[in-house]
Amino acid sequence: MTATVKAAEIAAPTNALALHDVRHSFDGNQVVKGVELEVEPGEVVCLLGPSGCGKTTLLRIAAGLETLQEGSVELNGQVIARPGMRHLPPEKRSVGLAFQDSALFPHLSVVENVTFGLKHLPAAKRRPRAVELLEQLGMADYIDTYPHMLSGGQQQRVALARAMAPGPQLMLLDEPFSSLDARLRDQIRDDTLHVLKKSVRRLCW
Repeated sequence: MTATVKAAEIAAPTNALALHDVRHSFDGNQVVKGVELEVEPGEVVCLLGPSGCGKTTLLRIAAGLETLQEGSVELNGQVIARPGMRHLPPEKRSVGLAFQDSALFPHLSVVENVTFGLKHLPAAKRRPRAVELLEQLGMADYIDTYPHMLSGGQQQRVALARAMAPGPQLMLLDEPFSSLDARLRDQIRDDTLHVLKKSVRRLCW
């Protein structure tokens, strides 16, 4: 797999994310081959490559959804995954992940979907946090709406708000806009980047 890196903004002594010699195979077929990647706090990084080259697998390894087979993963200078040593579970990594499929809970309203991952906050602070992000992503008028009543673009905005709500130290986006038409894709991408930049001290992509 080959990674193309774009746009460094803020230098820092410790990388937000570092992957060293990461290798991964499925049924004997190696899909990730010795990847080296370092991401600084506030940096926006794009992984470019053809379908099936291992981009999603690499994101899943960073998020902890896929067990690391070879190499090491570091977050903020701390080793969180290394074969035979440790594998920090996803829920303890402070990593937000948005998939191609919004994967919203159909029985929960928009605001309930976003507050779902905020159980670590006092109850009185969960809704205000969710509303703040939904407003920034242009979804303030749909707070009490259910997912099936939203368009594909609106569902993706809600999914992004849910992923960002806990204030993760790292945001990973797995082509969340790929199913949208070009105009809507550009708009939501720009809105997302704007929200991330407002939180640049806490988030990186």
